[in-house]
Parts: sequence; C-alpha cells; structure tokens
Amino acid sequence: MRDLRREQEVAAVAHVDRLIISPGVENPEEEIVYYRWGGGGPRIMLVHGWGGKAVQYFAFVQLLVSAGCEVVAFDAAAHGRSSGTLASGPAFARAAREVASRVGQLDGLVAHSLGAIATAIAMYKGLSARRVVLLGPLAFIFPLLESFIQQKNIAVTEAEALRRLFRERYRSEVLFVPQMAARFEAVALILHDPADSDAPVHGARQIAASWPGATLIETPNVGHWRILRAKAVVDQSVAFLLG
Repeated sequence: MRDLRREQEVAAVAHVDRLIISPGVENPEEEIVYYRWGGGGPRIMLVHGWGGKAVQYFAFVQLLVSAGCEVVAFDAAAHGRSSGTLASGPAFARAAREVASRVGQLDGLVAHSLGAIATAIAMYKGLSARRVVLLGPLAFIFPLLESFIQQKNIAVTEAEALRRLFRERYRSEVLFVPQMAARFEAVALILHDPADSDAPVHGARQIAASWPGATLIETPNVGHWRILRAKAVVDQSVAFLLG
C-alpha cells in the first residue's frame, strides 16, 4: 500500500502527455502515455520492464528531480495507462525512441528488466545518451517468451504458434543484448541481484562483458522488483548518472 501511495503521489505532480504510434509494433495503433517531472538540468529517461509502469520509478523520480534533473518516463503499449493488448521489447523500444523525439536529447537512461532489452534495441537504432543504468536486466528475449507461455499456461499448439509468430515478426531484429552492446559508446552501470530468479544474473554478466564501457555491480538482497526502490541502488544510480 505504501508503494501504491508513492506511485500516486509522483503521478499527481507529473506533466502528462500522449503520442500516437500508428501503426504500432504490436497493435494497430498505440496511444503512449508519457510523463515529465522537473526541468532545467540533465534529461533522464526511465524505461520500465514487463508488467511494470512508469510511476514504479517513484524513488528515482524524487531523487533525480531533487538533484535538478528533468525526468521523462512512459507506459509502454499494454502497460500502465497506455493502450494496446500486446507488447514486446521492440514495441517498448519504438515507444522510447518516439518519446525521446518529442522531449529532446537524453543525457541518461535507466532501464529495468525487459526495459533493458528495449533500451538496447533503441540505442542500436540510434537513441543516444551519455550514461546508462541497467537494473536487473534481461539479456535475451526468447527465454522471456517461454516464461510468459508457462505463466499463462498456454496450450501446446497455441504456444508453438506464438513462437512461430515471434520468430517471423522479428527475424530481422537483433534481440541479443550482448551482441548490440558491443557497439555502444555510452558508459553503463549494471546493478543486479545475483539471486534474482526473474532475470538470471548470467545475462547481466554477458552484457557487462560485451559492453566496452560497462561496469557490473552485483547487489544482493534487492530482488527483481525492490531494486527499483532500494535506497542504496537509487543513490548509486543517480550519483552515476550525474557523474
């Protein structure tokens, strides 16, 4: 309940706007809701993960705004207040690029879970930022698809059709984050709980090994979701972004 209250508080003081992506990546049309706080200082974009929403970053928003930053975040398609029934890493990535085109050049990016894949795709396609923070990042999309199939208890025939659709739709996409990261020039900080069961830490280790300017710090006891509000993580991330 306390987290919900803090989400509501940070939402209440946001400047909220919308943009239409048509056609969307996963839906015929996607109305993306995006939020802005503060202004005048470095511009930082926050990218949530699968099943998340922009205001889950309340701890980051509050500290970044207090530090004089402008903070931008969005609800990806089929998440939060945005429209749509389907979502994917490429859909998240396109939304990030579209929002950035509205708000202007980014100084920093923070991404969680699937948002890390989306951020990598967006950067691979031209989105730039000086510093990047990845929190509990996923490195590979296909294991996430398998997890989704298991969680939803999707029937065998439907699951195979979903896998086939995914392979066909994204055959031209690079979806392996370490492969993309090898080309990145931004410096990055990766924070990951080694016991994270939702995003195994070996993915973060592979990203860090491939990204020339990346540093991985394994942060025990913050899990996959609490990492978004753990004080030590937020403090360290903001100090890095402003460094």
